Amino acid sequence: MVETLLRAFFAWLIYPGFLFLVIAGILVEGLRRGFAARVEGREGPSLIQGLFELGKLFRRAAMVPIGYEPPETDTAAHQLAATRREGSRWGLFAIPVFGILALSTGAVLLPLPGNLWPYLNNADKALGADLLATSLLFLVPALGAVLLGSMGGSVYSQLAGARIFQLLVACAVPYAVAVFGPALALGRLDLQAVAAADSLPMLGVKALCGMLFLLCLPVILRLKPLSASSGEVLEGFTNDLGGPPLALFYLAQWMERLALSMFFAVVFMPFAFNNIVFFLVGTLFALGLIGIIDALFSHVRLRDAFNFYLRYTNPAALGWLVLLALAVKV
Repeated sequence: MVETLLRAFFAWLIYPGFLFLVIAGILVEGLRRGFAARVEGREGPSLIQGLFELGKLFRRAAMVPIGYEPPETDTAAHQLAATRREGSRWGLFAIPVFGILALSTGAVLLPLPGNLWPYLNNADKALGADLLATSLLFLVPALGAVLLGSMGGSVYSQLAGARIFQLLVACAVPYAVAVFGPALALGRLDLQAVAAADSLPMLGVKALCGMLFLLCLPVILRLKPLSASSGEVLEGFTNDLGGPPLALFYLAQWMERLALSMFFAVVFMPFAFNNIVFFLVGTLFALGLIGIIDALFSHVRLRDAFNFYLRYTNPAALGWLVLLALAVKV
């Protein structure tokens, strides 16, 4: 019992959970900024510049969006507005913290090399639906960005939140087909079983689902081509999000990029669940693709992005789902 608790504590707090995602996420962000700087022909910041920025933000005061301010003569409305501002203050902290906790928990469920989570190799205590749990946990930061946008006192932040939500809805079907396609072919929602399936037909299924998953990453990660434009941002002067909440938001975003890249490697990269080389290759490939898209592609209008996913990606995903279902039946 004691050994089980110690293994669970180590997995969640150190590797592959919280501390690993924090440290590696900051380093990955430094590499991404360095690559973007080289593309633009300038010298980039240091590898740990993100750590300095987080420290600077944590030393600042937390600002709460004011929103609508009722007339001074309306005492009841003023009290209600004060209550809402206090709720917003707690929400600005709680939403990114919840995203960080969700990412740390989801990373623990991944069958990574060296993961000491005590229930991975225990068939009697296996969750059985950890693929579903992990895929939902890794969506929490994206949904948190929608909530942060809706809480903003500026119409620009609310537009940004609405943009993110619309794109998430547009790629919901492709994301679900990509994540659960291998599980459908295998007939199990056990993440370790899906990761360990390396037969030739399964490798073909994983390859097609992996490409579909990569098409959804720019939306889920809010990369620059599909992010809010310069007038619709979730931080800065447009909605007064700053201080520790902004630092937590950035940290969750950096952890999210690494966690989803690890998820890609484990689920879609063959032999990655028990081979550190294949795992690193798959993770670095996803991270490199994220960095290239973020640095080299310009902003895409919401209408164009929405039409792309609805007209092309969704029908392709549904067609692939039907083929998978027929193949399983046959």
